[in-house]
Amino acid sequence: MIFSDKRFLITGAGGFVGGHLLNLFDSLKESVTVLGIDRFAAPRIEVVDLMDQDLLDRVVADFRPDFVIHLAAGSSVAESWQAPAAYFLNNTSVFLNLLDAVRTSVPRCRILSVGSAEVYGGTAAAILPFREETPLEPQNPYAVGRLAQEQLAKVYRDGFGLDIVSTRSFNHTGLGQSLRFAVPSFVRQLVDAKRRGEKRAVLRTGNVDVVRDLSDVRDVTAAYLLLLEKGRSGEVYNVCSGKGRTLRSVIETAAQLLELDVDIVLDEGLLRPNDVPAFIGSNDKLVRETAWQPTIAFETTLRDMTACYTANGDNLAVFSSPPPLGEG
Repeated sequence: MIFSDKRFLITGAGGFVGGHLLNLFDSLKESVTVLGIDRFAAPRIEVVDLMDQDLLDRVVADFRPDFVIHLAAGSSVAESWQAPAAYFLNNTSVFLNLLDAVRTSVPRCRILSVGSAEVYGGTAAAILPFREETPLEPQNPYAVGRLAQEQLAKVYRDGFGLDIVSTRSFNHTGLGQSLRFAVPSFVRQLVDAKRRGEKRAVLRTGNVDVVRDLSDVRDVTAAYLLLLEKGRSGEVYNVCSGKGRTLRSVIETAAQLLELDVDIVLDEGLLRPNDVPAFIGSNDKLVRETAWQPTIAFETTLRDMTACYTANGDNLAVFSSPPPLGEG
């Protein structure tokens, strides 16, 4: 395969997806060299602040990657409402600094720019599932920054000839995701109720009747490697399961796995501005061009998460999770 003896740089490697990518690289039968960088110390991670252009330039020039997977970004819609300017400036600036470092030292390096399906935003539900050609209507500060990232990738490809493949990644979850996110938070609350000996759990939530396209992070990282290998330069790919489910159904399934009844209580303080009712993507392009297929049923994902938290208590996160603006 094309990866044998190649060098991979992963930004944001100390985050949720980065940890799973490092595991995936460990499982490859090919000989590869991987450098994970992040702003915060973690096992197997070199501390590099992507806002430090001089340091980043030196790291890229010294390591000379053949491939870059760019994960470094704030990744919480809710927190982007609390600090809009910080989210936008962080996510766009670190990406620009990376592009300039690659352009200067390794212009033929292939970059996977990991973005978000949040760029589809308020597009009418009548045109679900979202396809790559669907009009974009970002509805929150995080999504606007992700759209800027896509446009910057296009500018650097067209203007400087960089080899960039972009994703619009839909929601994904699994072991190691921060409890700031909905699914692991639900799992933790339910397992805590089970530990206390309760037969019926009470969860205070935001709007759990929204529909989301949820994948297992292990399927998502497999898609990223296939896109590095087979994705077309300058193209954008949805990474998603192609199936929608309500967050209410996620809670109910996890509760069933734990043999709990559950009451869901709406907490107005947890509602998000401009929350989009439904996000379901089409993965037709990804499947057609890379032969990727999701292999992990969502019920399996929840079973793994409930089992992990039941066994490990507060150590639900298998991988370390840095503060929000460092998370991949």
